[in-house]
Amino acid sequence: MKTRAALFRAVGEPFEVAEIDLDEPGPSDVVVRMAAVGICGTDLHQVKGEFRRPTPMVLGHEGAGIVEEVGASVTSVAPGDAVVLSWAPSCGRCAGCRRGRPATCKPLNAAIANGTLPDGTTGMSYRGETVYRGTATGCLAERVVVSDQVALPVGHSIPLDQAALLGCAVLTGVGAVLYAARLEPGSTVLVVGAGGVGQFVVQGARIAGAGTIVVTDPLEGRRDQVLRLGATHAFGPDELRAGLKELLPDGVDVGFDAVGDPATTETALRLTRDGGTTVIVGLPAAGLRLDLDPFELIRREKHLTGTLYGSEDPAVSLPAMLDLVAAGTLELASLVGPSFSLDEIDAAVAASLAGEPGRVLVRP
Repeated sequence: MKTRAALFRAVGEPFEVAEIDLDEPGPSDVVVRMAAVGICGTDLHQVKGEFRRPTPMVLGHEGAGIVEEVGASVTSVAPGDAVVLSWAPSCGRCAGCRRGRPATCKPLNAAIANGTLPDGTTGMSYRGETVYRGTATGCLAERVVVSDQVALPVGHSIPLDQAALLGCAVLTGVGAVLYAARLEPGSTVLVVGAGGVGQFVVQGARIAGAGTIVVTDPLEGRRDQVLRLGATHAFGPDELRAGLKELLPDGVDVGFDAVGDPATTETALRLTRDGGTTVIVGLPAAGLRLDLDPFELIRREKHLTGTLYGSEDPAVSLPAMLDLVAAGTLELASLVGPSFSLDEIDAAVAASLAGEPGRVLVRP
């Protein structure tokens, strides 16, 4: 089987759009014709050289499409079904999977670091050369072969460009609020970073009934966006300290770092009140470390935690998000940014790096 795909080879080099070979689907595999793929921060880490993973690689893990073919043992989806890709299939054996958190699966995370699927293969090649997969998915392609655990049905009521956001940004951002922080109604919230994930953290806080939602981001367009999505206040980084001191002099109940840089984590932690909780949502560049003052946690009794993929099994959280969309509570349409063809992948990445307020999509 063949497909066109965008190959990332090295930092600073343009993507190569080429026809590559896909292994034929096995009994539990699904062939998905991709309709829309979001450019996620994880992909940008690779593009910027902040992750070092094998190349050539097909990036992309936040996508939606239509099932073209299924293996003999697949019963969860059928040809013609609309699906969202989840990058976290479960091995079912490790400690993370046994506690219902497949995103922390040890074989999966080893595979992500190695650019493979959980079984150690990639199922992709180009002129006899192994092609690796970004985030164990690799869907910046016209079609992709994935396991049935990866292709989650979404029905046909949501346009596929909007459904793509459900694959990562929605589950990560809204899940961080509902499942990791378990935010209580009336809580005060700070969200550091108003990119794709940060915008869904804001929506999660609104859905959970937060009383005050403060957001900080250096880009005015993103600040305007979050105010439309439910934030009560939005500040530039230079305005944040004074603005929050006037609004909430004791700090917020819960601070979310939707960027993942040590500096943004420090901001969220510092502005969380005594006894409050700070949640790291964004994924940092490889090798970065936090410099913590233990008294920030001990004397002030703060809680610092991380969350991965919304701290819930996608098979559980995705149906919950679909219910919120159907109820009109969770907004997707206005968070869809500009779309590019597969041949325009370099322009798509550039738009995302420039801080486009909406999610940049590639439509293979």
